[in-house]
Amino acid sequence: MQIKIKKYLSTIVQWLGLLMVLAVFGIWSKGNLFSAYNLGTMLESVTPLVIVCVGMTFIFAHGGMDISSGAVVALSSLTAVVVMNSTNSLILGVLASTIVAVICYEFNAVVTNKFGLMAVITSLAIMFSARGLVTYICQQTPNDSISVVSVSLNLFKKNHTFMIILMLVFVAILTILFYFTKLGKGAKAIGDNALAAKQNGVRVNLTKLLCYAVTGISVGIAAMFKLGAVGKVQSATGNGLEMDVLVVVVLGGMSLSGGANTRISSAVVGAFTYVLLLKGLTIIGMNPNLVLLIKAIVFLVVIYVTSQRNNLKVMPK
Repeated sequence: MQIKIKKYLSTIVQWLGLLMVLAVFGIWSKGNLFSAYNLGTMLESVTPLVIVCVGMTFIFAHGGMDISSGAVVALSSLTAVVVMNSTNSLILGVLASTIVAVICYEFNAVVTNKFGLMAVITSLAIMFSARGLVTYICQQTPNDSISVVSVSLNLFKKNHTFMIILMLVFVAILTILFYFTKLGKGAKAIGDNALAAKQNGVRVNLTKLLCYAVTGISVGIAAMFKLGAVGKVQSATGNGLEMDVLVVVVLGGMSLSGGANTRISSAVVGAFTYVLLLKGLTIIGMNPNLVLLIKAIVFLVVIYVTSQRNNLKVMPK
């Protein structure tokens, strides 16, 4: 019995943390947290975050690290705007956003595999390059932004039914991919021991390429939600998403060192806990600057607790 409890302790703690945040802010806000408006805004915030974090799980599973998601979202959004304004097609815009994101992440994987660089270094280069390009192009316009002028983005803005369905389907597909296919099993094996995984038939480089492709698709889709929220791309589009992703997965109890302990549920529960926490703090009237400070404190505290639980193996190899 004790062995079973220990095995699922991390999952139990994740859900207890989510329920605690839900109860505390539900009571503190006198039920205002559950108003139709607040539930809607939280759904709009959590949908792209869940999609990105679940996709990012494939990178974390093999011990990789990425800090370029915000900049890639900006570049993908910019590409989608240009394509949609040129073709009047939402579908082509979604495809363009996804393709650009996949290219960025595949570049990271190829460079990492070819030259043996740390993934975080390559993602840092992608972050600066993508952010610089978006900033330069936007600054050439009068309003420092480029708006979508010929296509409706309501599907990615206020269509809550679509958001729920897409999020459930996306999480379901990636859960199957992560737990029941060679890709997910291989990624976790690499995270535990890359050499042992290779000796047992795992194609390490190919697995990493596919993991980055999955993440690229996730980021490309999430970019459409970010774009739909404001209807335009700006220099600041996607700012802070990298930090949000790290806070979410760590808050959900995920070990960033990868391996068998990596779980999709950490990304999902962490995303909902994080959005509830931020919304709750805003509803009770906390200064936005203090909310950012609390975000940083929560990140550091959870990193410390997780590292103690996992014998200091919280960060990627």
